[in-house]
Amino acid sequence: MKISVFWVMLLGMVLFPGCKTFEPVAETPLPLTIPESFSVETGESKPIENWWFCFGSDELNTLIKDALDNNFDLKTLKAKVAQSKARVEKENASFFPDLGFSFGGQKRRTQVKTTRNSSSNYIDSHSWDSSLSGSYTADIWGEAKASKQARIESLQAVEQDLEVSTLELTAQIAKIWIDIIATRNKKNILNSQIKINTTLLELQKLRFVNGKATALDVSQQREVLAEASSQVPLLEKQERLLLNNLAFLSGKTAINTIRLNTEILPELVTMPKAGIPSNLLKNRPDIQAAKMRLSSAQWEVTAARADLLPSFKLSAQALFSNGELDLMFHNWVAALAASIAGPIFDGGFRKAEVKRVRAVAEEQLYIYTRIVAKAIFEVEDSLTGIQKQNDYVRLLQEELDVARLTLKDAMIQYRNGQSSYLSYLIAWTSIERLERQLIGERANIIQEQINLYSALGWKPVK
Repeated sequence: MKISVFWVMLLGMVLFPGCKTFEPVAETPLPLTIPESFSVETGESKPIENWWFCFGSDELNTLIKDALDNNFDLKTLKAKVAQSKARVEKENASFFPDLGFSFGGQKRRTQVKTTRNSSSNYIDSHSWDSSLSGSYTADIWGEAKASKQARIESLQAVEQDLEVSTLELTAQIAKIWIDIIATRNKKNILNSQIKINTTLLELQKLRFVNGKATALDVSQQREVLAEASSQVPLLEKQERLLLNNLAFLSGKTAINTIRLNTEILPELVTMPKAGIPSNLLKNRPDIQAAKMRLSSAQWEVTAARADLLPSFKLSAQALFSNGELDLMFHNWVAALAASIAGPIFDGGFRKAEVKRVRAVAEEQLYIYTRIVAKAIFEVEDSLTGIQKQNDYVRLLQEELDVARLTLKDAMIQYRNGQSSYLSYLIAWTSIERLERQLIGERANIIQEQINLYSALGWKPVK
């Protein structure tokens, strides 16, 4: 029996899917060695996702919640997630037949004259046409599957980007909150110091009138007061800029919408156990995003390789036509076709595309590797920062204690005429500086612990 070409091609489309489709390469090992442990030991508590609850501040909880709901960057990333989901849906459509229709009609009038002087006769005619058409391209080599999987991996990478920004935002809000409290503490200390310096200036003036102090003593005290007063605008500027930044991160455009009443630095958050560096591979959303982009690039290589081979397409069409609308569907023509199409010569275009996407995959591998290495060092930096910052604050407190003892000795010697007023002022200004500095450095310890939670990749629970 003679078999038509169409049925041979249709049989080939049925049998070819049994052939092995292209698959991406196996997971590529990272070209770096991950250490077995971090160089600095930390606490024993397990890290928690919503770590800022450790501060026990409803004010901070509200600030973070508002920021997560209204931040401009998070909204932008959510829109990107929606775009990526739509791309996946578009790729998924390639697995289904493409169906379409058309419908139309026309009216024709013909003028007819039998002789030159005879009147014209008009003949009207109508025609109606419609068609149904459909086509389906079989995914013989897995090109459509690879393209869809690449889009899925890209979608998951964008979702992880959203997690990265969420993690960074919570840390930013918490650190700015700490900075604002520290700045207000410094202002309170500075105002107290200005009051003391003002009182000392009045006392020195009185002593000068009574001949117990020199004009130089008065001038030196006035200089100390002026130096302390000059710091007030800088702290006010810093507080205002921090509030502006906090309002912006919270998706607001007016600073007066931010209400902060906390005046005392909170206790240190619970120190988490850092674990082992390999845990970062599953905890850090930026590492997960890089890994998914690498996987997406590898699927793109698979799709490009499949595009080198022929494609198989099945199409069908039904045509309906008649001069009368009610008889149109009684007159029809149907056609069914199958075709094979493939490249013969394209100037090396498709092979160049394979080389390009392979180079993209290699680029994503090294981006992934760099992000992993950076994450390990970020944790190391945070652990070292916490340890050394604690040592620094302890030594700074000891320096302040010594300065206070020096101030007492300087006052006694000045009253006994054994030293000048300058020695007392030097000790006093040292205490002023250390008191304000100590507030900032204690705030830095808390911020280093926030950095550690961020570096470990513990993100908010939704």
